Amino acid sequence: MAAIGYSHMISVEMMGIVIIIYTLLNLKRFYQNKSLKYLIAAGLLAIGLLGRYFLAVGEQMATTIFQVTAQPLAFLSDRTLPFKDIVVNSLTNAVFHANTVNVGITILLGLGIACGLFYYSKNDRDLNGIALGLFIATTSIMPWHLLDHTIINTIQFPWRFFAIITAIVSYLVAKDECHLLKNKYYFYLLILLLGAGNVIYSTNSIQNQSWRFRTNAAYNTPNPYYIGAGHEYLPAQTDYQKILRHKKQVVKYQPHKIKITNVRHTWGRYQFDFRTLTDQKAVVEVPFIYYKGYVAELNHHQRLPMQMNKRTGLTQVALKGTGRITVYYRTTTIQRIGTVVSLLSFGMLIIIGSYDGITDKLFDIIHHKGAFYYGN
Repeated sequence: MAAIGYSHMISVEMMGIVIIIYTLLNLKRFYQNKSLKYLIAAGLLAIGLLGRYFLAVGEQMATTIFQVTAQPLAFLSDRTLPFKDIVVNSLTNAVFHANTVNVGITILLGLGIACGLFYYSKNDRDLNGIALGLFIATTSIMPWHLLDHTIINTIQFPWRFFAIITAIVSYLVAKDECHLLKNKYYFYLLILLLGAGNVIYSTNSIQNQSWRFRTNAAYNTPNPYYIGAGHEYLPAQTDYQKILRHKKQVVKYQPHKIKITNVRHTWGRYQFDFRTLTDQKAVVEVPFIYYKGYVAELNHHQRLPMQMNKRTGLTQVALKGTGRITVYYRTTTIQRIGTVVSLLSFGMLIIIGSYDGITDKLFDIIHHKGAFYYGN
């Protein structure tokens, strides 16, 4: 879970929803076999391992309004299709696009088998229900508009749940509770189905999506937009298109208020000499998109407060007098605390993995201390 979080945090959000649903469906069983405490311990450990990420992002979100919430890239409610369209797209293995989203014919048939298992078998009924529920949730049947302005909308596209549906269906097919794969006719039929689906998808891709083809040279020099623009994580005041048009980064200031000389720009750092021409402070804008953590050092020892330009979303500093300024990014105290939390959690993970029964001992200690505190 922690590894998923460091690679794609939205996936952790989706997995968290699935885990909560699965836990609620099996709460009684978890309580009876005394495994609930292990689930809680695993959850806390995963949160601790992700502490370096959660605390850093939380600090930024608490101090800055980002476009991901102020100007959402997409609303979940706008990215759904009617149930019928998704079924038809899946049956025809349509090339995946915004208007042709689908789970594919193989997974769709797997869901059909899951429907049968849901009624005729008690085993894995919870997983069957989750897979079917998520499939319905990717359609316009789900009232996503009620969650458009909540944290859930950061998922952006409901069809991202197809990844979890695929994992569940793959598990159910591999488990083969109906013993279909043991029958050679069903087995070869499945292989034929997979092969036909691949041929259909490949043919449709060549015929209908030829405009997506790239030469080897073009592929090796991609447009940064296709790597991931990421502009939804810029401050709300930042004009992303303006940044694309003006790639030359310059220090901005009012020449009649301050004189700037010896400007040096290295990776992640600006340095310049200044002398104010009036008795008042002069504001200098450095072409760094503002995030909490940027610092300005005066003559390499005195730190000056950095602010965000409310019109551009860039970093600025107010100066008075003379001296040399160095602007760079420095990890904040919260970020350093998050790193320590993650390292301690990783150490705990190693200890738990090395010594059997240590989780039980920790819960026993917590239980006894709680009992002692309440006088029991």
